[in-house]
Amino acid sequence: MNAARITHSGIDFKDGELDEVITIFKTLSDPSRVRILSTLSKQESLSVGEIADRLEMKISSVSHQLSTLKMLGFVKNQRDGQHVYYSLDDDCITDIMMRARDHVTGK
Repeated sequence: MNAARITHSGIDFKDGELDEVITIFKTLSDPSRVRILSTLSKQESLSVGEIADRLEMKISSVSHQLSTLKMLGFVKNQRDGQHVYYSLDDDCITDIMMRARDHVTGK
């Protein structure tokens, strides 16, 4: 890790914040959820079926994971007739994933 990028100011958590941070990392520990978020980061919005096709997952599995991601505010949905389209709703999640990728690749 590049020592020039390390700061020593520390991170303090207010009441309840630590639990919420832990929930974020637990949510991102599921490979299916990370794959869904990654897919949505490349498109403005996608339907459940489109996500399922791209990831070769069952629609029911994608729908279940999207429900969890929506509950936590990671994604939002918009209905258009009979179709429901999902998109990212929190740029911080994309940033966390990019930083994790950069950490793994040594950037």
